[in-house]
Amino acid sequence: MTVSDKNNQAIFRGNVKMVQEELVVHSDIMIVYFTETRASTSSPGRQPQSQESNKEIRIIEAKGHVRIANGENRATCQRAIYDKRAETLILLGSPVAWQEGTRIRGQKMTMFLKENRSVVEGGTQVIIEESGEN
Repeated sequence: MTVSDKNNQAIFRGNVKMVQEELVVHSDIMIVYFTETRASTSSPGRQPQSQESNKEIRIIEAKGHVRIANGENRATCQRAIYDKRAETLILLGSPVAWQEGTRIRGQKMTMFLKENRSVVEGGTQVIIEESGEN
């Protein structure tokens, strides 16, 4: 792990895993981007005594052999960008997603995690596998 306070980021290399509730992301590299927030510490009725700096996660970028599991949904791609505030996951670099016998490909996929829906853009291909039941 390499941390850069100047750039407000931490870089993780190797077999990296992120878990956020049901969302699990594996990749070769993850870059965590932080936003700096300031909180004042003071007593009631007094001037602030100091400014404490806190960092909160803003974006997590996964690169290289990205594998994603979100409940029953699965996906792979070369790059994924997780936006914590918007609760979205953008898949780039030959993304493929599948669930219950349906596989979809496109140039870009955006997963809206709160809404349990996805948008696929560019060269979309859907493959529905037959189950063998009549």
